[in-house]
Amino acid sequence: MLQIFYATLFMFIFGLGLYIRNIDNDFFARLIVGKTYFQTASVLNWDFLSFTPTHRFIDHEWGSSLVFYFLQSNFGDKGLLIFKSLIYFATFYLLTKTILLHNKNAKMHFLPFLIIINIIPTILFATLRCQSFTFFFFALWLYTLEKVRIENKTRLLWILPATMLVWGNMHGGCAAGLGLLSMYIAGEFLNKKPVKKYIITLLFSLGVLFINPYGIEYLRFLFDAITLKRDLITEWQSTFSIIGRKFTPRFIIFIFILPILFAIYALKFKPNWKNIDKTKLLVLIVTLLLSIKSIRFQPFFAFSILAFCYNDFYKIFDKQLPQKIDDIKEIVLMGVMFIFAIGAIYTTKMQCSAWDYPILEVEFLKTNKIKGNILCEFHDGSYVAYKLYPNNLIFMDGKYEEVYPNDLIYVLRDINLGLQGWEQHLKTYPIDIIIASKKYRVYHEMRKNKDFVLMSYSPYYALFIKKELIRKDFKTPTAIARYYIDTKFDTNINWSTK
Repeated sequence: MLQIFYATLFMFIFGLGLYIRNIDNDFFARLIVGKTYFQTASVLNWDFLSFTPTHRFIDHEWGSSLVFYFLQSNFGDKGLLIFKSLIYFATFYLLTKTILLHNKNAKMHFLPFLIIINIIPTILFATLRCQSFTFFFFALWLYTLEKVRIENKTRLLWILPATMLVWGNMHGGCAAGLGLLSMYIAGEFLNKKPVKKYIITLLFSLGVLFINPYGIEYLRFLFDAITLKRDLITEWQSTFSIIGRKFTPRFIIFIFILPILFAIYALKFKPNWKNIDKTKLLVLIVTLLLSIKSIRFQPFFAFSILAFCYNDFYKIFDKQLPQKIDDIKEIVLMGVMFIFAIGAIYTTKMQCSAWDYPILEVEFLKTNKIKGNILCEFHDGSYVAYKLYPNNLIFMDGKYEEVYPNDLIYVLRDINLGLQGWEQHLKTYPIDIIIASKKYRVYHEMRKNKDFVLMSYSPYYALFIKKELIRKDFKTPTAIARYYIDTKFDTNINWSTK
């Protein structure tokens, strides 16, 4: 029945990935980096898309950019969506292997996995992002470390520095691997087990981080990025903040239910401190605290609780269903997930969605070849730059930690929210065009501004252009939806001389 479980799990992940198929806010910036490398065989180390001050580009996601560009340019939307399903399925496959390490006779039930996947915020899980690699490698490291602990296969530890060579060039989330290994060192020390092999592995894993296009500067960047204040970014908000309660209500309910389950387990099996696995306890506590601190860390706790506590929770309910009924239940669930996946394929046509972006405003500027510096929503920056370069430069985009001065994002906040001094910022920076999100006060303020003219608007955005750029022969962009679907990855950015 294990094959049925895996088939059910894959179909659910595949179907979910098709229903939530929006393009990540930074994906277009990733395509630019990837295209640059494939056309020039060099890593982009400066920003050419912004009119605001920038510094050297230390790109901790350059490896992910290569993968994304290769998939998009060769396989299109289908390639991106299938890859997303495969990497997330591989992540959960490794978690099941970790569960089976603790109990090789454990029965894999689909429902606990359904719950865990559903409590992970869709902003982190359901779209293809550089974090996808971090989730996979975290699960791989967790499985490897548990296999070493349980089966005493010390030689497998070479996997960690070997994969860190890849992970460290894919995403700065490689710090999660170093953190996990540090927790194992502390936990096994408390378990009174030898830790020398883990310390040596940690040193080697740190050493391979120097193997990157930027050398030691990369490590300095990672340290700065880890300690950087990100109070304006949604996914870095606390789980119990106003934004956190809005985006992660299911996760909050989940962590309130967990103490009840642990209390029932403790009363039933009466574990004592001497017998408690300190490594397991430490990983669960640290990942829980991190998940409370930031929405972004919630998947790590979800993965840890699934890998470490699956067997414990099933021991609470030791009255098993008759085998035939249990098998029928899993087969029915597989049938439901099969219908779910087929429905997703039929309704989405396996296409990525870019409707969340200011596509009409961008098309207006492109159609009329309007040149000038653009201020737009932080999350829309890479899309606007990707579509409008070289006629237009942007204020900033999602590379804020890699390219821009730390205070620039606060300037953008002041403008968007119409805070004191926001109009002075418009004079300080040479802004010719504003793509205003209607959810911010700047939209209402700009309608009263005499220096800008409202040229077009869509349900969520409005386009304001400086008076001196206005012409009488402006054309209205096409309203044919198919055009925007087919051209969403078109760009004038091209390093080829052909």
